[in-house]
Amino acid sequence: MCGCVLTLADGLVHLRFNTDGTIDTKGETDVLYQVTTSQNHVLQPEVFGPRTWRHDLRIFHFKPDWKATLIFYKETAQCLVVPNIFWLLLLNGTFLGLYIYQTSTFAQILMSPPHLFTNMHLGYVQLVQVADCAILIPVLGYGADFLVKAMSRWRQGVFLSEYRLLPLVFPFACAIVSAVVYGKGAADSQHWHWMSIVGPYHLGYFAFIGCNVISIAYCVDSFPRKAGPLLLVICAGRGFISFGLSYSTVPAIAALGYDGAMNVFAIVSGVLAALLVPAYFTGLWVRKFFAKKVFKEEVPQ
Repeated sequence: MCGCVLTLADGLVHLRFNTDGTIDTKGETDVLYQVTTSQNHVLQPEVFGPRTWRHDLRIFHFKPDWKATLIFYKETAQCLVVPNIFWLLLLNGTFLGLYIYQTSTFAQILMSPPHLFTNMHLGYVQLVQVADCAILIPVLGYGADFLVKAMSRWRQGVFLSEYRLLPLVFPFACAIVSAVVYGKGAADSQHWHWMSIVGPYHLGYFAFIGCNVISIAYCVDSFPRKAGPLLLVICAGRGFISFGLSYSTVPAIAALGYDGAMNVFAIVSGVLAALLVPAYFTGLWVRKFFAKKVFKEEVPQ
């Protein structure tokens, strides 16, 4: 066990002390402290020196362990071997690619006849995304937590990280509907309302953000000690995948049309959605197997 473990749910800090009363990871005395937001840090200039701007602006306040960088990137590569993590990487990259595709084309579609949107109208369209973040994302986050707690109670208090994957049903549905309707509305703007562009555009954004929130929660719950490498895999790796999917936007539209290009995204999203079933039912075994074989540790669930 490490010398200090933070439990964010209840604010408990676990410390170990040796016989001299100093913090020691191998100490025999265990103490639990309750940390609250009303508590504050007490500066100790006699121990750490005076606080100055020069001190605050320093990048390193200790001797860097550059070997840890190699270990970090090694663990990042190991995370790509875990099937569920790689699946979430593909999922995030696909949804980000869909959103980038729509972002790069919606203005041209809406400003062309018959819609004839002005720059101000486009600004209002973008403003609605604030509502996506301020309303829908908290609803998804708290709703996912409520579902996880309900599933745990139903299983007599047993919590599984795979419960975090169940809310992905909503981003999946939003992404597929967004791709299909956006493609139809863009391909035949004479017979489709402008909401067939604006609505799917926001649905695609919600699908990406929702998928990102759920993926991060699942990864951190599955492998808490590998949170850093996992976040790098999901948050940085998705950019490469989305770039590959959205790089040839103009040639794809010329070859397939808006509806054809969007159908490709809908099909890819549908295939990835189907993988949710095996990911949910095999997730526990996958986590235990790769934690033991790859990360050399045990998963408690």
